[in-house]
Amino acid sequence: MGFFDKYEKFYKTSNTSPFPHRLNSRHEAIVARNADRIEGRRVLDIASHDGRWSFAALQAGASHVTGIEPRAELIANAKETFHHYGIAPSRYDLQQGDVFRRLEGQKFDVVFCLGFYYHTIRHAELLDLIERTGAQFVVIDTEVTPAVDERPRVTSEDPRLVYKNPHDIQLLLDPVEDQQMAWSDSMTRNGRTLVGRPSRSAIEFMAAHFGYTYDEFDWASFFEQHPEAKSSMVDYDEKWRGTFYLSK
Repeated sequence: MGFFDKYEKFYKTSNTSPFPHRLNSRHEAIVARNADRIEGRRVLDIASHDGRWSFAALQAGASHVTGIEPRAELIANAKETFHHYGIAPSRYDLQQGDVFRRLEGQKFDVVFCLGFYYHTIRHAELLDLIERTGAQFVVIDTEVTPAVDERPRVTSEDPRLVYKNPHDIQLLLDPVEDQQMAWSDSMTRNGRTLVGRPSRSAIEFMAAHFGYTYDEFDWASFFEQHPEAKSSMVDYDEKWRGTFYLSK
């Protein structure tokens, strides 16, 4: 039995990939693997959605979780689910709003940025704000430049790296009315906003600038042991999504 099989309400509180194998597998990579980094810590959950990962962090022993989410209906779903499973309101704070406006001045030990990093074009600004919270551990789960499109990594002391630069960010447009996509912001035009899908190398490059080391969950090995999860996790299996750990 996977983690979310014990808390089945989360299979119904969102339209965004509520598939058991997918959620339970992601729980292994995001929470279970990092339980020692979460227990007793103050956690920020960026774009907290229906509260699934805030809830999982609390069940892993987080001392307190703050979730920031722009969609009111998802915050309402999260609060109802937390109440259903007996989570004391004093253990969490679910805030409705823009993370870029609400994050400044707050302090956390751990930050989750799950399913949001490819729904913005402000990647470096977001990492700057995260680093300023004092977070020592950050989990970023995001779509990335597909492995087949990535440029080879290069060794260079030139931070500008004019030629063959692998630190790419692919520009995309997200429909803002879709719950699974970006939220409407100042860059929205005709119902879509500008976002960027970073390469793995770009994530590592930005992380290093803000003083973090970088590691990536080995989804290929996971699927060798759990082939039943592949069908609901094509993006991870085909390597255009990944789970990354930034540490200080």
